[in-house]
Amino acid sequence: MITCDFEYDGRLLSDFGYVLCSFDGSGGAETSPTGFDITFNKVSRSRGRVNSLIGTSYDGCVEGTFQICKDPDKYSDPEITIEEYRELARWLNRHAFLPFRTINGSPEPDANTCYFNGSFNIGKIYIADMLYGLELTLETDAPYGYGLPVERTWTVSAGGSVTLTDTSDESRAIRPDMEITCNASGTLTVANAMTLSTMRIENCTSGEKFTIKGEEQIIASSLATHKVFNDFNYVFLTIGNTFDNQDNIITFSLPCTVTIKYKPVIKDIP
Repeated sequence: MITCDFEYDGRLLSDFGYVLCSFDGSGGAETSPTGFDITFNKVSRSRGRVNSLIGTSYDGCVEGTFQICKDPDKYSDPEITIEEYRELARWLNRHAFLPFRTINGSPEPDANTCYFNGSFNIGKIYIADMLYGLELTLETDAPYGYGLPVERTWTVSAGGSVTLTDTSDESRAIRPDMEITCNASGTLTVANAMTLSTMRIENCTSGEKFTIKGEEQIIASSLATHKVFNDFNYVFLTIGNTFDNQDNIITFSLPCTVTIKYKPVIKDIP
């Protein structure tokens, strides 16, 4: 499928009156790197006849290079002025990794939408000393992308369980963001049978709300009097999957209302 537009930090390329293009005139099929190539670390055994796998790693993040020019249906003059160039550079060349996605049809995101966190370096394309295009080099923060945020809310009884199906394309453990409101006092444990992680908070009070930022590994209580850092085991709940099983069965020791939010991993390319 041909990409016709992209979104970066909430704005579309087409909002600026530009389109994706190619200035080299090449055609035909080509192979595109995915960015999520795995390096397999091996050790030789039996005089080189067998190699054992001792570990794996990603060697890089998703990268991409593409070109843009003015949309001929919107501009009669294809030359890019210095003011127009600076407007694009201000938008794209940022000191932060911000959400980026390609658009292959409707700009409305759906279940298959893949986001990347990235920023751009920009090169100028001149023809006869006039600026007609820009070459954008995308740099991202990971060897894969992310899907639309998943958010689930449940109210459970003491000892009750919920099932969260992780649709990620990667089996690595993810620390989700959580909000937990206790409906009884006591020690709260939250255990996931899939990842064998158990989070424990002691001295909880009925009505107390815990806000947990999983990736940042931050926990806070709605009660200023609860020194939660003294009562927390610092095991942040993780979710994940295996090739054969995507169901995370999560059990709560106290009755509570819980919301879990996370972004599933998607192995796609821009």
